[in-house]
Amino acid sequence: MSVVRPLAARVVRQGYAADNVSRMLDTLPAAERPGAVEARTDALRTVTEDAYAATDTAFYVYRLRRGDEEHVGVVGDVAHEAFLDGRVRGHEAVQPRRVEGLVEHFSSAAVRSELVALLHRPVPEVVAVVDQAVVADPVLTFTGPDDWEQTVWRVPQSASTVLAAELGRRVHYIADGHHRVAASLTVWERRGRPSGAGVMCVMYPFDGLRLRAFHRRVTGPVRTDELLALLAAGFVVREVAGAGEVEGFCGVYVDGRWHDVVHPHERLPGVAGLDVAILDEQVLAPLLGVAPHASPRLEIASALDGVAALTQACDSDGGALFTLRPPTLDQLIEVADRGEVMPPKTTYFDPKPYAGIFIR
Repeated sequence: MSVVRPLAARVVRQGYAADNVSRMLDTLPAAERPGAVEARTDALRTVTEDAYAATDTAFYVYRLRRGDEEHVGVVGDVAHEAFLDGRVRGHEAVQPRRVEGLVEHFSSAAVRSELVALLHRPVPEVVAVVDQAVVADPVLTFTGPDDWEQTVWRVPQSASTVLAAELGRRVHYIADGHHRVAASLTVWERRGRPSGAGVMCVMYPFDGLRLRAFHRRVTGPVRTDELLALLAAGFVVREVAGAGEVEGFCGVYVDGRWHDVVHPHERLPGVAGLDVAILDEQVLAPLLGVAPHASPRLEIASALDGVAALTQACDSDGGALFTLRPPTLDQLIEVADRGEVMPPKTTYFDPKPYAGIFIR
């Protein structure tokens, strides 16, 4: 039996989508999570029959579209065992407290509504099924959070066997939802590993999502001469006019000036060869005197928000900003295949799936 199966779930009705679809709990800022967890749990305890339509077990095509961007995946059920035996592989370490918070939420909610995003190598047979499915009328289309147009099509039963077989024989990689997976596995274990249980997933081809980076900022004061001497000892450093001229493994903004930092040595395989690992080991740890993520002086910011506010903060407190590019997809796959995990806040995928479209 395939580890990827059609999904037994109810789908939100068109008129109720705006009120029931929202961001995943673990994607919210930390300050918003406690109240959101309580509100979501209460909402899921009182889901009305009118809001969700009962449907036959099926695969679905799920599309997120905004402007010129379009991201299309297949929604189905993936067996818990696949996350344990290497058929689904992760690349990110999880935080136990966040996992336990989700375990409590999943255990108390009457229904589950969250999706996990997976990536797989493109499969022509899957592409053909998706292309055929989206020609039909959708079961749902609406503009949801963050102005993403969200559309869902039900895949005909005649094509389910193809999807189950082709997706079931592929290795999948977790793009978004490491904490959701860890919590789901914990709940499954505590309930005695019931047979037939799985995780609701949306499965994308490798080019189906975008990789994003996180930048690092060290709060001031930072001694500019000491930092530049530290960089010069292991890297090639040159001053540049702005962030747009950075070509090396990272950019550094300190004392009102930008610097391009090039790593001139051969890289190690796996995690050790990632830009963020090199920065942590050779720059941030010596600069901070402790493991970087143990220091209260280290701030992490999404690259999606730009660098203007971060450079202003450095100008204000005398800190230093380190800008990074996201790892490549090949690097992510290598890390996952080696059974390693990336340092915290190395990368993230965008856009993330939303909760509340499917419930069970």
